[in-house]
Amino acid sequence: MKIRVGSGVIIAVLWCGQAVAQVGVWKNYTSMQDVRAVARSGNTVWAATTGGMFSWTEGSASFSRFTNAEGLKSIDLTAIGVDNNGDIWSGSSTGMLHVYSPQKNTWRYVPDISTANQTDKRINELAAFGDTVFISTNFGLSVFRVNRFQFGDTYTKFGAFIGNVRVAVSSAVVFDGKIWAAVSTSTASRVAWADLSNPNLLPPEAWTLQVVGNSSTRVRTLTLFNNRLYAATTTGLYAYDGSSWNAIDSLAGKNLLALHASASVLATVDDAFTVYTLSAQNVVSRYGDILPSSPTAVIVSTDNKPIVATREGGLLTYTTTWTSHFPNGPFSNQFLSVAVDDNGTVWGASGNQTAKGFYRFNGSEWKSFHVNNNPALPTNDCYRVSIGCNGERWISTWGRGVILMPPGVDTVLAENVFGTNVGMKGIPWDTTYVVTGSVTCDAQGKTWVPLLLPYDDRTIAVRRPNGTWTTFPVYVGGVKATYLTDITVDRALTIDPFGNLWAAIPVAGPLGVVNLNNKGNAPDSIADFHLTTNTGLPSNVIRTIVVDRDGDVWIGTDRGIAIVLDPSNPTRSGAVAGYKPLNGITINAIAVDPLNQKWVATNEGAVLLSRDGTQALAQYTVENTDGKIISNEIKSIAVDGRTGTVYFGTTNGLASFTTTAAEPKTSFDQLTISPNPYRIPNVVPLTIDGLVENSMIKILTVDGSLVRDMTTPGGRIGFWDGKDETGRYVASGIYIVVAYSETNKDKVGTGKVAVIRN
Repeated sequence: MKIRVGSGVIIAVLWCGQAVAQVGVWKNYTSMQDVRAVARSGNTVWAATTGGMFSWTEGSASFSRFTNAEGLKSIDLTAIGVDNNGDIWSGSSTGMLHVYSPQKNTWRYVPDISTANQTDKRINELAAFGDTVFISTNFGLSVFRVNRFQFGDTYTKFGAFIGNVRVAVSSAVVFDGKIWAAVSTSTASRVAWADLSNPNLLPPEAWTLQVVGNSSTRVRTLTLFNNRLYAATTTGLYAYDGSSWNAIDSLAGKNLLALHASASVLATVDDAFTVYTLSAQNVVSRYGDILPSSPTAVIVSTDNKPIVATREGGLLTYTTTWTSHFPNGPFSNQFLSVAVDDNGTVWGASGNQTAKGFYRFNGSEWKSFHVNNNPALPTNDCYRVSIGCNGERWISTWGRGVILMPPGVDTVLAENVFGTNVGMKGIPWDTTYVVTGSVTCDAQGKTWVPLLLPYDDRTIAVRRPNGTWTTFPVYVGGVKATYLTDITVDRALTIDPFGNLWAAIPVAGPLGVVNLNNKGNAPDSIADFHLTTNTGLPSNVIRTIVVDRDGDVWIGTDRGIAIVLDPSNPTRSGAVAGYKPLNGITINAIAVDPLNQKWVATNEGAVLLSRDGTQALAQYTVENTDGKIISNEIKSIAVDGRTGTVYFGTTNGLASFTTTAAEPKTSFDQLTISPNPYRIPNVVPLTIDGLVENSMIKILTVDGSLVRDMTTPGGRIGFWDGKDETGRYVASGIYIVVAYSETNKDKVGTGKVAVIRN
């Protein structure tokens, strides 16, 4: 999606620097429990995960996290290795290579594989031998010269595996003057070797193929131990004796997943969650108890003990039991829904496909809620989070009603789970299966909950402030609406400035949006207005409906946005306006910030619209944020009005971005000015924090002469670029900053800044 971005306001949104408000800062929040590969440098273990990379110091609780915000280009990592310089190499499912120097805290990138003309570019292993890193991928084996920082050859044809058959390489080592590689097609797996004395290894005949085990055995990985070459396979562990591969009897028939060796021990793990070690005396021992989580890789620690990488348990070490090690984060990278409560706590829901429950972030720590740690939680299929009346947090489930988390409560209580126990009905073929959508709160303190296909057709439930519940149907032209939510609907209900309930009907029956015109009166369930494509909507498939700060109703569909400019009479001519730049684009969610700007989630990134929707101020994609937004498929958006932070929920994790759209103060207290002193010329503007709504700013000399008179974006934060009214940088000196309300000039805030002109 390409849209035209307006000028002017966008500069205020994107400015960044060492300011108090830290405008323009990206952060990523991902789960790093799913570890795919592991490497070690000294006593530091490096892990490649589905949520980025982390390092862990053995025997400690010390972690360092690396996501796109810290320098990665892709967080879906599949391989990791350490070269002879101590640099950390990580590869992704898309073929992107990152090289991180812990000593210098610098990054280098190798994009060649990710841009190659290959259908599957996954990097499976990164193995360093001398000045060379062997890159095993799903299309071949590449040689990379570290000192030159450039590719050598890439081998894609191996012996009898010729023609158009794609050959994947899962592992490579150098042994006995040869390159050895584990190579596979869709039907066969072999070990291939080529003599390093051969100057040209590109022809397939330069490689010799060997069967390990039987013809159906698949070779997973290779390693060197005790001056021998070993292969972990689907039928056991094999050692090469110089002419043939011999099975290690104690591990015969084991489906081995991974392999790693130190100078004195070789470790392996199988699909039965069991770890084994092989000593230098060829003694096989079982290590520890059965693993509590599915293993993916293994490495030997500095004290020659296995460390196991797992799918949901991070890194596992064993003393008397297995202990998990991974950085604090959400339980899953799935953020189908995200919301921010009145305290600035971020809430996320994993969705009904992932079944990972829901989670919250209080600014310093993530906590996850799932059936294993919250027995009162009726299901892990939590797919929507909403902020209700008086700061209540609501979690909507796919099949088990809705859950209330009152302020101050940080666990799920059975008495706060509502479904059939308060009169909600389930779907016709399972009357206990109650699907609820995002909730909304009205000015009278009532909580409104949409239902999907209840067997009594009473598709809205209402909770009054006294805790009592009522359900009622919705009629559109005499027809009952049976679906008032769906898996793709971010927000199905909203309340307009007149207290009327608006509802989305996304599936079956009278599709579109209805206005009940009920002034908060639950029994009045007959739709007064029904909006469809006939009345100006771009589509009848509704994804979200929100009310902005001017009282306009914004409707997001699978084909763009419509804005209801007159909610009191939405079917009159001209009451519904289409937003043409996003015409045809699927709208997943819309969030309104304190400046009344609209943040729009699409499958092609996020778009920031002006308050009236006439301008696209910015577009944020993986490409133009250097991957910091994590994914272009934005599922949900929420705004923390206290700080101006915008949260983007994706299926790859949560991204946040700090903006100027912070809630303005109700009165001036003390202006916070940063940096101070302010050096000019400077690409980073001076930040003035602590403004009331729609403030004006004057810059004065100490003798009261006017230097600059400026408007602000309208929220708590404003800027000065160090220039006077003529556009010239001011001289060094002390300057007075005066902020005042445009509507009430008696409201004034002041501050001082020292300017140093270089």
